[in-house]
Amino acid sequence: MKSHTYWASALLVLALALWCTLGVSAEDTTTTASGTAGSFQLEQVYVNAPELDVYFYATDANGESYSPIVVQAQGVEATLGDRKLDTGMIGVAEDPICYIIALDNSTSIDAEDFHKMRTAIWKLAQTKQDKDQIMVYTLAGGAQCALPATNDKAEIFNTLRTIGQSEGAIDLTGTVTMLAADIQTGYQSLAPRKVAFVCTDAAQIMTNLALLGGTLGTDQSNLNMAMYTFICTAAPDQLESTTQMSGGKVIACRHADLAAEMQAKQTKFAQALTLRTEVPDSLTGERQEIFTLSVPKLGSAVKSSTTVYMGFKMERPQVTKVEPLGRTKLRLTFNQAVNANADRPQYYRVYTNDVWGWYVKIESVQLSEDGRTAVLTTEPLYQGRYNVTLNKVASRMTPANVSVRQQSCSFMIARWPRDRAFYMGRFSMPLTIAVVLLGALALNWLVLRRRERVSEQTAEAEHLLAGADSLDGTGALPKRWVTLFWAARGSIAESRWAGIVESSLILGSDAAQCDLCLPDSRIRPQHAVLAVRGEALLVQPLALIRRCLSTVRRSPGNTVCRITIPCVWDARRYAWCCERRKQNETDQMCQRPFL
Repeated sequence: MKSHTYWASALLVLALALWCTLGVSAEDTTTTASGTAGSFQLEQVYVNAPELDVYFYATDANGESYSPIVVQAQGVEATLGDRKLDTGMIGVAEDPICYIIALDNSTSIDAEDFHKMRTAIWKLAQTKQDKDQIMVYTLAGGAQCALPATNDKAEIFNTLRTIGQSEGAIDLTGTVTMLAADIQTGYQSLAPRKVAFVCTDAAQIMTNLALLGGTLGTDQSNLNMAMYTFICTAAPDQLESTTQMSGGKVIACRHADLAAEMQAKQTKFAQALTLRTEVPDSLTGERQEIFTLSVPKLGSAVKSSTTVYMGFKMERPQVTKVEPLGRTKLRLTFNQAVNANADRPQYYRVYTNDVWGWYVKIESVQLSEDGRTAVLTTEPLYQGRYNVTLNKVASRMTPANVSVRQQSCSFMIARWPRDRAFYMGRFSMPLTIAVVLLGALALNWLVLRRRERVSEQTAEAEHLLAGADSLDGTGALPKRWVTLFWAARGSIAESRWAGIVESSLILGSDAAQCDLCLPDSRIRPQHAVLAVRGEALLVQPLALIRRCLSTVRRSPGNTVCRITIPCVWDARRYAWCCERRKQNETDQMCQRPFL
């Protein structure tokens, strides 16, 4: 009786599979192109704008995978909609995989068979790569997430031990809704490559025709991942036609062979190639585009297309929380795991949130193993508000996801007010530079002023010497333009006077009565004469000359006495004469003409 039931089920399956496959082909346009050179098949297109990664298989006629160099040499072309994408980066797919497993745990399945299905997931976790993730949903009585995505094997094993059978039928519509929502929520934390495994029993295909097409419903194109349905049955040969019509998405096997079939898929995933490129921002948003990968040199048949959802946009790494651990310690929490090389100070910026924007020196960085936190050792912090930004820090999942400095996180320091050391540490260098610049400018001004003064005095002396010998016909003293410079002792300020002088001039403090006005109210108007002393021109008031007439200086022993007297005025010359009188001897010193 049991054998007749299977045959009746098989006939019904074949009839319904034809109808179901037509519906599936309109949903998923992924194709496998075959030719004389081999086959070309798309597995998944990972879109996380601006990153776009394509995972595909390229095999020869013997089923051996082509190397990335051979595939790139054939001239691979990729188009998204009507836009051509760059295909210069093709390599072996080494990105981690997130296995999303939907396990049918209904009581309609034999307990021993359910144990074998659960053991298959156990073995899948044992053979996965270290960074691969496993996410488990149970389907009986409504979809429930039994295990969020994780790569911790101990956590996976502990969760599988707790999963048991439950009452209720499976609800694929609710599973699709929940799965799509969970993937969109945790899209940034999930591995780039995603594959869904639906594990169920043959009895479920009578009430869930969507299983025949290897799909979880009409929303699968929004998930951008590969999907496979494993139907466990005692007679897998009866579902062979269903497997062929589904394009390999439905895999019929015995309960004991489920683990081997999953490991076979793991082996196939390791042979995939990846094409890394970028998608323009103009194509992102709540929309779907047709992605096509082809090799024109191998013929028009070597082409594969799929529908991809463009609504996922990469969330850049940034700091979400800052915890001060002391005056020189900060713990940063990131919104996602960052790359392992983000343990250097140049990847971080800490600065005050004020008009000054002073940067805080970072001594060292200690990154956690999961890449979600980091401890910064800085110079002593002071009271105030600070900002923290990341400087080109890449995500651990994909290096193309790089942080931007416009995204920052602020925190407050309530202790340690700013003291003298704070300001000296920030203003000592600017003050030193300012003093050096001002000193250089002052020195330069003094040098230029001295040069100008010397040049002016030289020009005036040359002007005086040019007319030194010219006299008018009357024999009177010629008029000369005289320029005098004087300055107070200990001062760089200098005054200047210029005028025409014939024999003498009047000096004083009243400009209305005097030729030479001195800034000293104690000087009364008086006559002064000019005399040449070496290379200088002496201005001597007449009052001082008269005072010298009564001045007698005697040398010790009264052997010599010196008397200073004025010389007789001559129409041509005027000079100071000193008469030195000795015992019965008088010497008259030579006269020097006034210019």
